[in-house]
Amino acid sequence: MKKIITLIFLTSLPLPLIAADNALVLLNKMTQSLSQMSYKGTLVHIKNNDVVTLKVSHTIDNGKEIEEVERLNKNGEPYSRKVRDYSLSQLPKFDKKMQSVYSFDLGNIKKVAARPCQLVIARPKDRMRYLQKFCVDTETSLLLDYTIIDKSHKPIEQFMFTRVDILSEGAAVTKLATDVKQVVANNTLALSADSKKEVTRSAWSLKKTPKGFSLRKAPTMEGETIAEHYILSDGLSSVSIFISKKVPNSKQTGTRSGALNVVTYYKDNFAITLVGAVPKSTLKDIFNNLQHNAK
Repeated sequence: MKKIITLIFLTSLPLPLIAADNALVLLNKMTQSLSQMSYKGTLVHIKNNDVVTLKVSHTIDNGKEIEEVERLNKNGEPYSRKVRDYSLSQLPKFDKKMQSVYSFDLGNIKKVAARPCQLVIARPKDRMRYLQKFCVDTETSLLLDYTIIDKSHKPIEQFMFTRVDILSEGAAVTKLATDVKQVVANNTLALSADSKKEVTRSAWSLKKTPKGFSLRKAPTMEGETIAEHYILSDGLSSVSIFISKKVPNSKQTGTRSGALNVVTYYKDNFAITLVGAVPKSTLKDIFNNLQHNAK
């Protein structure tokens, strides 16, 4: 009887809700697999029509993560230095709050690095963020392919394994993490910062916060010339805001590298630099809503 009631309950739920829940569960398994499994392989990073090949090794030694990334030359030989800007194990925890601004859908099964993987699509509900695709290994939940798609439906950045060897499977596949650390780094894979803390008293605030985002003040390092540093995050996409005194004769600037946009605007005699893997129009909207609070 209990099984019948459960079946009736499940069949009464809208199919998109069930699919979204399944997608979130799979994405969280993926996040934990990347940090708790031991694996090695060859990763290709594609952006701005450039292809960079990386040799990746991730192992667990007495519960401690050891991650090594080397950039390879075209002939397959490593450069003399390690690459420090890439990390596969620092991905956000996916929760249902994200569904206010993203639709999570399960796509087709395809093969990446000769392994079957389940496509999961994070589709934005507005034009303030990019569409993101994850292809998750059906056996180990390891992320095999990650692609960012712009508003014109073109891929603008992609990370994809061309070869991967699973050295050991940790607890990631069977038990979901309750606390996933998140960081902001120079690559797109380190997707977002902890957005649980809101800004309380600070020199700057937003007149209107974009839907799904929350703002927090980030600590600045000793000796930094930046007056203020804020992070705006929806849990999956994030924007860093750096505010400092305007330098005389400085000009507005803007650059783009793959999915990452960087712009510098000026307001109230301050230079405001916004950095994020979001459309440039989103950075402009955030800037327009920034206001300097009176002392």
